[in-house]
Amino acid sequence: MKKSVFYILFFVVLLGVLEFIGRSDWLTSFQLRKRASADSKELRIGYFPNITHAQALIAQQMELEGRSWFAPRLPEGTKLFWQPYNAGPAAMEGLTLGTIDLSYVGPSPAIMAYIQRGGSVRVVSGSAEGGAALVVRQDVPARNAKDFVGKAIATPQLGNTQDVACRAWLIKNSIPVTSTGGLVQIVPTKNPDQLALFKAGTLEAAWTVEPWVSRLELEAHGKIVREDFETVTTVLASSIETIANRKALLTEFLHAHAELTAWINAHPEEAKILLRRALTRETHSEFPQRIVNNAFPRIKFVAKLNQESLQAYVEDGYTAALIPEKISVKDLVSLENPETDSDSGVFPLPSKILVFLWEGLFDGSILSALWVTLRRLVLGYAIGFVIAIPLGLLLAQSRFMRDTLGVLALGFQSLPSVCWVPISLVIFGQDERTILSVVVMGSVWSLMLATENGIRSVPPLYIRAARTMGSKHFHLWTKVMFPAALPSIFSGMKQGWAFAWRSLMSAEIYVYILSGIGLGWMLNAGREEMNVEKVYGIMLVIIVVGLVMDRLCFAPVERWLRERWGLEK
Repeated sequence: MKKSVFYILFFVVLLGVLEFIGRSDWLTSFQLRKRASADSKELRIGYFPNITHAQALIAQQMELEGRSWFAPRLPEGTKLFWQPYNAGPAAMEGLTLGTIDLSYVGPSPAIMAYIQRGGSVRVVSGSAEGGAALVVRQDVPARNAKDFVGKAIATPQLGNTQDVACRAWLIKNSIPVTSTGGLVQIVPTKNPDQLALFKAGTLEAAWTVEPWVSRLELEAHGKIVREDFETVTTVLASSIETIANRKALLTEFLHAHAELTAWINAHPEEAKILLRRALTRETHSEFPQRIVNNAFPRIKFVAKLNQESLQAYVEDGYTAALIPEKISVKDLVSLENPETDSDSGVFPLPSKILVFLWEGLFDGSILSALWVTLRRLVLGYAIGFVIAIPLGLLLAQSRFMRDTLGVLALGFQSLPSVCWVPISLVIFGQDERTILSVVVMGSVWSLMLATENGIRSVPPLYIRAARTMGSKHFHLWTKVMFPAALPSIFSGMKQGWAFAWRSLMSAEIYVYILSGIGLGWMLNAGREEMNVEKVYGIMLVIIVVGLVMDRLCFAPVERWLRERWGLEK
């Protein structure tokens, strides 16, 4: 009873402290964010190694080749620091936390950051339009929206610019889609995986952006069935603190950005060469000039933001339930007296986390994801168990197997389970087998090695005594050796379960599977939506599930084994 009261008081105090931290915006109060002072001559700029971020790439390449673009056009002594990112949410986290001042980014992450961080991010300029397309495999007879009913379309990321455009196109053509289903399955799939799956013949269509449109077309022999030349693809976003504190420097940078954009449009051939060199440097591999040449005409580089197109995009995102609020683009691009009520975006209020959990339980989304995750976990672990135990017994009896399969098992056990995801995707595609194979590969090796270690750790005296009393063969294994090794085997089973759980989370974060979304996918979706309450809420669910499984399943058996073998009173 006293212990229960202690636990209750401990968690009440902990929640109170976290609520205080969240409401006081602890990071800002103690100035732990990396902020530049008002008179700083530093500009930290985010970008992606992508053709649609050409201004950033070409400017860096020019600087490396000794003909800097921005330096002569900015105040003397101004230093530019370029920070590459691989996803929009990461760049927006950099803006809201103050690690960068500006970023080239797709409109969707900028809009989500504006909504989720209380207006702490603003769009300050245009950058690129177009460059996106719907590509299908040669053998897929689909041309219009209705042809995709019953099929799947891959998009780079849930809620990103191409994902919103794809869903809006289907909805406008009277084809209902949801974030997790509908008549057409929208499958968030990273661009490199799209290319690999296209080549493997396991992906039917993809709505993506350059250079991946050209790579799907030229390398995977895909067919373009729809192109979008008007949609805003890339914008230049800034934090409100940069706007408020260093508006003069920001204005001069925007002027230089506009001049660079005009130069690119006036010198396309030279721009293509510089862009290819920059992409080769960024990707650490020779980037084909033909990809750049094929992609360039599809993209319109602009400095003036098309507010009408961006407002239409907001409307489409709201209709597709991927943008939570219908905002005014005029507010999003306003640079006058920016104000924000945003918090750090790192410490959410516990009360908001509890609200998310309550709503998720009430609408069934968390329970549904939990069921999908546990089903995959149990099935994958069971398959791994059935494979591992016989192989572990074989390792214990054969020196040759220990020197071959045993060494292989040790190597694979040290390999992070997420490493199995790309190869599983190539082999199985967007299929349940991809998830299960990762879970199996994450758990089977520890189970196998624990079984082998348990059998080999049985005291020889037990075996000699059993043989003296007439025990042989099957009886010796089932009545003496296996029971004696059971504590070690059970310890391996517990470790294997933990590895299987971690492997499943890695796989669900990385891969969207049509047969159902799990907790790992919800966790990653919360990060992409910049919804920290969702991230922390799902983390809490994962922790609770792990504790419940240990207390209800493993702890009683472990306690019984220790008592049965005289290891505990």
